[in-house]
Amino acid sequence: MSDFYFSAKVDDETTICIAPITERRVELSGEEIDDKSGYFLFETKGGAEPSEVHILARLTSEDAALRLRRMLALK
Repeated sequence: MSDFYFSAKVDDETTICIAPITERRVELSGEEIDDKSGYFLFETKGGAEPSEVHILARLTSEDAALRLRRMLALK
């Protein structure tokens, strides 16, 4: 799977993203994720260096990531 990264600013502090999940983002979410494969829909708060991450969904295929990207109009 290629590593795509799609995002859109929600407001000055919040960005919504579809991307592979990093260890740092998992740490900021406070969640335990056993399977980090595929793509994740998540929200970051705190600008360029996020201080919070809220994981919203796991997408198991590249097709699902691309379809959700179109639905949410992410770039």
